[in-house]
Amino acid sequence: MQISTWLAPLILLATFSTQAWETRSGAAPAQHARFNNNDSFGFSMGFNGSSRNRQHLPERPFVLHGVNFRFDSAELTPESHKLLDSVAARLRETPALAVEIGGHASSEGHIAYNMDLSLRRASAVRNYLVEQGVAAENLRATGYGELQPLASNEIGPGREINRRVELRRL
Repeated sequence: MQISTWLAPLILLATFSTQAWETRSGAAPAQHARFNNNDSFGFSMGFNGSSRNRQHLPERPFVLHGVNFRFDSAELTPESHKLLDSVAARLRETPALAVEIGGHASSEGHIAYNMDLSLRRASAVRNYLVEQGVAAENLRATGYGELQPLASNEIGPGREINRRVELRRL
């Protein structure tokens, strides 16, 4: 039996969602899933569900232009630190604000690899923000892989646009 290519993203998304649910199932009700950089599964990380003070982020996702990574890696470039320092300062000013850090990839490479890479990159941003004093329980890292492109992946500039990190108010 052949599975249509349009079903692959749905199957992959269901797999990642199930893994996140299974990761949380063993925790006590008051605890939240927390991962370190060595964990290779899970769809999102540490979030307490509160988002009382919403004035700092718009309703739509906010693209962090200037947050970049080394090629084929989740290592932040040194140039990214300055922008993330200002993001951390804004988030520390509003400690009740909860945000999702969404990692996105272009369609180069295998879909599962892109999903993993986007999650590792979102996690790297989350970890950096936590190191800068942002409350870990207010940050959730999510990998979207190539599932939410903003531009065509057929040409280089479009792929570059699709490789991005976004903040979304929760």
